[in-house]
Amino acid sequence: MLVDQVLEGNIDSFNIIINKYENLIFKFIYNMIRDREAAEDITQETFITVYDKLYLYKKEYKFINWVYQIAKNKTVDYVRKYRKVYEVNIEDSNEIISKDISPDDYTIYKETKDNIEKFINSLESTDRQIIILKYSQGLTFLDISRIMNLSESTVKRKFYKMREEFSGINKEKERCN
Repeated sequence: MLVDQVLEGNIDSFNIIINKYENLIFKFIYNMIRDREAAEDITQETFITVYDKLYLYKKEYKFINWVYQIAKNKTVDYVRKYRKVYEVNIEDSNEIISKDISPDDYTIYKETKDNIEKFINSLESTDRQIIILKYSQGLTFLDISRIMNLSESTVKRKFYKMREEFSGINKEKERCN
């Protein structure tokens, strides 16, 4: 295993770890703070910590979950230190609109996107992180629970509550239209 090789002093194995996980960790951090430069710095700090604390990693857990947990903690520390409030800006995500889309379809798409952005911005930090890990990273509830230091049932409950709340908001908007 790469971790064992790094612990034995093989630096090349750590470079392989960085190459394998760097983009995932960067995207996770960026989705929380929406600041490219800061996300790059925090990603770098995350991997420095991973290297320094690798001896603490417990093999019964998924390695990537351990790295996500360090990244989450580094990001939270950064936000606390600078007391910045970040809003999710869905405009930064990849555009998925076809060039052939009709003006009506684009309007519906834009409204939906704005609704999602407003909803995500209204979430507390823990809920926002659950949404990011679930949708942008595609992690399981168990993996999210380990990263967030929450029980799996708590993660599921929060996730489904947010999904239900978002659904209710959309239904209310439809009734008003």
